[in-house]
Amino acid sequence: PFASFIVDHGLGPLWHARTGRNEFRESRLAAEALYLVQEQVLAEIDALLQNAGIEFAVFKGTANRRLLYENPALRACYDIDLLVHSDDRVKAATALVDAGFVAAPDEQIIGHELGLSRGAVTIDLHWGLLREGRLSADCAEGMLGRRRRVNGMWMLGAEDALFVLLVHPAFAKHLAGWEMGLHRVADILHWLETQDFDEPNLAALLEHNGVRTAAWATLRWVELLFGTSWTGGIELLLAKARPAWLRCAWLERWLRHDLSERMAPAHWPRLVALSPLLHDTPKDVVRALLGRHRAHRRRHTDLAAFQELLS
Repeated sequence: PFASFIVDHGLGPLWHARTGRNEFRESRLAAEALYLVQEQVLAEIDALLQNAGIEFAVFKGTANRRLLYENPALRACYDIDLLVHSDDRVKAATALVDAGFVAAPDEQIIGHELGLSRGAVTIDLHWGLLREGRLSADCAEGMLGRRRRVNGMWMLGAEDALFVLLVHPAFAKHLAGWEMGLHRVADILHWLETQDFDEPNLAALLEHNGVRTAAWATLRWVELLFGTSWTGGIELLLAKARPAWLRCAWLERWLRHDLSERMAPAHWPRLVALSPLLHDTPKDVVRALLGRHRAHRRRHTDLAAFQELLS
């Protein structure tokens, strides 16, 4: 059961490299095989989108493994996340469909993301990091303006990549173990141990978007998992992001008792009990609610933008 736990959390390939135990061998072989296929597709996508004049960046796991792991194939990664400008979303999707990918839109997330697949490779095409309203600004525009070329790949700048690592799992994964996977926790630990970033710039980005509390909750969860002595070298950020005592006490209890995982079958109660408290102010909460409402009302229009690809 423990070996299955490790594999299911995306850590099987890393554990095989460290222990050589046969229980983890199959997961490592699968991860390495998928990595080789994904690398070929990434080279194809890079040429495809650059030739089409589309600014893009690979982000999340596919980019982080290039930066953080000596052998990136050991970091299990099941899809490729791409970020493009909102105005380029149909153009980018069209280029990918012309290359043989099949679009599979989901009306629940079509306001900021489209899934595409070809064989064993899945692409999540993003033009927003999260559902409309979660963040106070269109982060994609600024992040693409600050992108960098590393090891032949366009990826986010250091502060932007860490911003995604800290904020995305709080809202999209609810800091629930099975949904998030411990391989993403490993990414955060490795990032803070190995990467240089400007802490004031990161703090300003979090404050501007009203999500300091979300970043604090993610870091606190990692701290609880890793051990109480861990600080990751960002003591100042943790101290500045720490919410007021009542909200802090609620979030602390939530994390310590693993309520996100225990309430997973009750999606709406979990959403109501956690997500609003991850925003910094009541104004941020109202913005998120209004954004969710707008995205829901606009979902058919967003789907229609891709109708030609689907037909």
